[in-house]
Amino acid sequence: MRAPLPIEDFKNTDVVFRLGVVPERLPHISHRGPNWAANERSFLLELPEIGRFLCEEGARLTLCPAPGAVLDDIAVFVTGTAMAAILYQRGAMLLHGSAVVHDGRAFLFCGDSGAGKSTLAAALVQAGASFLADDVCSIDMSDSAVPRAIADGRFLSLYPDSIGQTGLTDATGSRVRRRIDKYHISVGGGPEASIDSAPVAAIYMIAGSHAAAPPGISQLPNLEAAQALLHNSYRRRVALAYAHRGQIPAQTFRLLSSTHVFLLHRAAKFDALDDTVSMIKAHWAGLR
Repeated sequence: MRAPLPIEDFKNTDVVFRLGVVPERLPHISHRGPNWAANERSFLLELPEIGRFLCEEGARLTLCPAPGAVLDDIAVFVTGTAMAAILYQRGAMLLHGSAVVHDGRAFLFCGDSGAGKSTLAAALVQAGASFLADDVCSIDMSDSAVPRAIADGRFLSLYPDSIGQTGLTDATGSRVRRRIDKYHISVGGGPEASIDSAPVAAIYMIAGSHAAAPPGISQLPNLEAAQALLHNSYRRRVALAYAHRGQIPAQTFRLLSSTHVFLLHRAAKFDALDDTVSMIKAHWAGLR
């Protein structure tokens, strides 16, 4: 939100946040979903008991809080869906995943909500990697020949059972939202914690193991990899609403030209977490 600073201090402002009037409807809607609608220039999100969010032209976010809404509840959607809409309006590529850095390379872990992305990232940080991003992973293809994963500047967020299993009790901060038993975790002290981006070395799609698919890592063929990347776009339907700007096929081709996508089958049990971490680190060594 805009702070009371002299106007010249805003000449390099990237995104302007402000409180204001947000319309109940958008004109010329081209796409819509549960609680949201989009047109060529704007994205409107309306959440009961939270507020309405208007994201415009990749540069402005206007917020109209609902009566009694709490800042922490609002912030989750500002840093999640609303910022994703802003970035998609700019043509960004976002994956629903966590990311860590090891030896200067970024490793991404994608999956549906509850797949264990954050827990796995926390366990890898405890095993020597550095935290890069949680839940939303932005891929920068603007300057480097190799796409880079961007640090999100946020905390990991974990449920209490994951906090206990990964030994991060002392790093536990505030609740992510009221009524949700999930907490911010500060894991910023890793050996490469100051890195703000890193080249994407591998992307893993998290899946459970079973008798026909025991724990292991296998490379996906390019067509399946492309489908998996699209499926794991952050807020996929919002991504598709701005697909003509983001050039999803071109971005996917470029990403797959420099890295591989793997299917990670792992036992979804806490007592198998150490084995999963060992398997992943051995795989990293083989990617050199």
